[in-house]
Amino acid sequence: MRSLGCRASLLILPILLGFEIPRAWAQFDTASVVGTVKDSSGATVPDAKVTLTNTETGVSVARTTGQDGGYEFVTVKPGIYVVTAEKSGFAIALMDNVQVQVAARMRVDLSMSVGQLTERIVVTAALPLIETDTSQRGQVITGDQMRELALNGREYSALALLATGVRQSALNKSTNGTPREGAFNVNGLRSTFNNFLIDGVDNNAYGTSNQGFSNQVMQPPPDAVGEFRVVTNNQSAEYGRAAGATVNVSYRSGVNQVHGGAWEFFRDTALNATNYFKPADGQKPPLRRNQYGGVLGGPIVRNKAFFFGDYEGFRQNRKNTVFSTLPTAAQNAGVLALDIRDPRTGAVYLAGTAIPMTAFARKVLGGLPAPNLADARRGAGVEVAANNYSIAQELTNDTDKAGGKVDLQLSPILSVFGRYGWRDLNTNDQPPIPLPSGGGGNGNIYTRNKQLVLGSTYVPTDRSLLEVRFGWSNTQGGKNPPALGAADTFGIGGLPADARISGGLPSQSIGGYAAFGRQATNPQWQYPTVWNPKVNYSWLMGRQSLKAGYEFQKIDVEVQDVNPLYGLDTYTGQFSRPQGAAANNLYNLGDFMLGLRSQYALSTFFVAQMRQHLHFLYLQDDVRVNDRLTLNAGLRYEYATPMWEANNLLTNFDPVSRTMVTAKDGSIADRALVNPDRNNFGPRLGLAYSIANKTVVRGAWGLSYVHINRIGSANLLAINGPQVVRAAVTQGDPTAATFRPTEQGYPAGLTDPSKFVPLSALVSYIPQDYHSSPVQSWHISLQREFGPNMLVDVAYVGNKADDLLLVANYNQAVPNNSAGTIPLVSRRPISNFGDITYVFNGGKSRYDALQVKYEWRLGSEITLLNSLTLSKAQDNSAGALENQNGNFPAPQDINNLAADYALSAYHEPYKNTTSFVWALPFGHGKRWGGGLSAAMDMLVGGWELAGINTVTPGEMVTLTYTPAAAFQVSAITNDFSGANNYRPNITCDPYAPAGQQSITQWFNPACVALPTDPGQPFGNAPRNNVRGPNFWQFDAAASKNIAVAGRTRVQVRVEAFNLFDRVNFAPPASNRSNASFGTITTAFDARQVQLGVKVLW
Repeated sequence: MRSLGCRASLLILPILLGFEIPRAWAQFDTASVVGTVKDSSGATVPDAKVTLTNTETGVSVARTTGQDGGYEFVTVKPGIYVVTAEKSGFAIALMDNVQVQVAARMRVDLSMSVGQLTERIVVTAALPLIETDTSQRGQVITGDQMRELALNGREYSALALLATGVRQSALNKSTNGTPREGAFNVNGLRSTFNNFLIDGVDNNAYGTSNQGFSNQVMQPPPDAVGEFRVVTNNQSAEYGRAAGATVNVSYRSGVNQVHGGAWEFFRDTALNATNYFKPADGQKPPLRRNQYGGVLGGPIVRNKAFFFGDYEGFRQNRKNTVFSTLPTAAQNAGVLALDIRDPRTGAVYLAGTAIPMTAFARKVLGGLPAPNLADARRGAGVEVAANNYSIAQELTNDTDKAGGKVDLQLSPILSVFGRYGWRDLNTNDQPPIPLPSGGGGNGNIYTRNKQLVLGSTYVPTDRSLLEVRFGWSNTQGGKNPPALGAADTFGIGGLPADARISGGLPSQSIGGYAAFGRQATNPQWQYPTVWNPKVNYSWLMGRQSLKAGYEFQKIDVEVQDVNPLYGLDTYTGQFSRPQGAAANNLYNLGDFMLGLRSQYALSTFFVAQMRQHLHFLYLQDDVRVNDRLTLNAGLRYEYATPMWEANNLLTNFDPVSRTMVTAKDGSIADRALVNPDRNNFGPRLGLAYSIANKTVVRGAWGLSYVHINRIGSANLLAINGPQVVRAAVTQGDPTAATFRPTEQGYPAGLTDPSKFVPLSALVSYIPQDYHSSPVQSWHISLQREFGPNMLVDVAYVGNKADDLLLVANYNQAVPNNSAGTIPLVSRRPISNFGDITYVFNGGKSRYDALQVKYEWRLGSEITLLNSLTLSKAQDNSAGALENQNGNFPAPQDINNLAADYALSAYHEPYKNTTSFVWALPFGHGKRWGGGLSAAMDMLVGGWELAGINTVTPGEMVTLTYTPAAAFQVSAITNDFSGANNYRPNITCDPYAPAGQQSITQWFNPACVALPTDPGQPFGNAPRNNVRGPNFWQFDAAASKNIAVAGRTRVQVRVEAFNLFDRVNFAPPASNRSNASFGTITTAFDARQVQLGVKVLW
């Protein structure tokens, strides 16, 4: 696979070089307007003067047609234009209302008739829907769609979901907490494979954790975005860095008239329906949201200089119903419904007899709230608590953001612009279990974004262009636990006293119960800074449009992603369970009460300074072979260095010597301890063939690469021993002198780098030959325009990805014997090391789809878009931190990766999305009612309706289980660090029988069995073999425009999300070991109504 790009490059290079290509580069976020000038007989008209004029700014640019009558304007900003052609002996040909879209390649052909230059032949352009000059697939989202459709949170990027092949990521489909803006899976690929551009420069958030809850650095409000284009397949060679979608955003610019607007959007509890899952008190969870702001743009000097700016504030306080499993009142008193054995004394406490708890356990249990719901389940013949506690979890969000842009037309051949933006986010997530014994969740989250963009365009001749851009962005994002800085009240020794990380109860993980104490991965932060200069040059030669360019990215990231920093104790029931007794979650609680932790973990506090450089080169040739056929050929080269640490505080595991090796000054390989990958050639080939006047066949194939694989601490070699000690001590015999009960805390010096012991620490390993991941994409499509306003697009779309990032345990132990008597530490193949997080090129995926799009645009009155996708997505791993519903980024068994290749977490066999914007044709200036009285026009005129209807199947679910100690082959607990994805055995249809399926029994537990032989811990259940409930939602908006004076109007809006209040249940619990297995305890939002008012001028 690694040689595919090179072989294809050798094939495509002669095609490009055979046209005597001079140096040439391409435009960024702007568009091209191309065309041919002919006379009335159909002959081409050379040497005609073609002028392109922006009707809003008055800026004009002229070109001269070549001998073939062709012309091309590049770096054309989105907007409305007039195109004229003039030549002696002909009347002037004029095409007005030419609507240029972002990153488009638009054809405007002109016909000239014999006459005088004082005559004009005017034609009004219709927005072309078929694409005759490009083979890339995608969708343009217009400014009207962004401003008129109901947008939950006013996030313009959510409208990418209107395109075929785009699926909402589980990260952006949250029932609790804050969803991640801009997270979507395109054509079955991971959401981190997308590339966001704004004004042509990098706008990607370099991190996949929850800081900022966005995949973008800047997210301007819809009113500040002109439009954006989502390219989903076979991008032109000027686009790269990732293999998913390219989202190209055009920030608005000022024009010759002053335009502006102000808005306020409001939500309140009284406007909302009640979620299916009500709080324990039966009251509707409160919600209050205000979103307000404004934009203003206009001229500084008419036709020469313009400004535009925006501001938006967001204030929200809401509560979500969350469920937890807590010990019952009897259990809190030490009374369990089965026999418990203390292995240190041999004493057995019969069922119903109080256990002599440790003082620590008694204090923790005493600090928990009492269950306020009836137990949901009973299992194994004894009482098992499940989802017996509910709270209306308070979530607050205070966000402010602003931006400004200045455009200068210094001369007819030179223009420059500058833009600056910032964003300040502060959220607070109340713990799902209150302090003092709770304190989990994200806690306090902060994000500070800043971005600067500068650009210049120079036109040395009417057939060439030079463009330079520079982008700089900085993000400071992190989170802190609610109890940060609180005084110690639990008496656990050996914990750090550093005020930046101390406070609260150390994390207590008890199988089958909610986690007690603080979130193990808290605190955490990452501060990336990105420098992004790029230069492009374009050159026209006959029927060819030639492009080439260079881009550089310098990424510096300060990151603190070590965990657990304040301790993590795990209880698996292996000690208090009498010999021969069946596993039960109550034994896990029994271990906790006796202070018998099976593992304790603690890590060194460490801040890494990571560095990475990326270089991109490309060459693109678009050839208009004849009036019917356009060929697109491109070649892209990408080189991304492996990450290194600024101070060489970085180590890697060496599998040959079985030691840790240390970074040193020298080459990139010396500093990163991973060899650079310089083999990433990405050819792109495509064609567009017009088989009839309004019918075009398009096809393409391309090779792209994925370089950015920030998955948390797993692939940061700076977070490695000895500079970082991630101690994870697995305990065996509780009667041994070395056994440390919970109350003894953590040994002194456990995380001291000078005392680093690989056997009791988690280390990371990235092989020296790790490389960028190649992704092949292809499509063949048929576009047919019916009349001037309707388009049907039918396409087969596919892709195949190899060598994707996969994470696993390199030192996975062999399974136990059938008696389960061999401790984990004795079963690891590398005896002097503990678990080893292995980040390697082991992933793969495949996607095939039928994608059908219907689009209808009737002037400014109706915009209708229907996108249908029928698809199949397969892979052997979900993306890290994108792995809800039992989907891990790690395999069940590193020695049997083939068993993990199955339906993907992103598999969505069908999806249909319909959106529309309809300006009702009644009232003054409309088709009907132009003669109405002012009073009647006020009543029936100025109405608009808009809606989005989405239908999808339920989310994929992987069935899992939590193994008892004897079944474990790894002690890694975090899935992003390579924790095994243990799956149970399927013995029959895992769904509950027809007529019995409900939210309390979605699955049939009798058909999902836990492994019973410690020597065979890996079940036969495939990944993603079941689903949750189907999803259907209709969002709608109704608005009334009221003219006030001159160009000023007021728009009053009512928006309803989930208008019909359909209950869309979230997926069921998928862990067979938990009493809540198969139950559904959350639902997506019930109907929410939002009121809004805009003042526009």
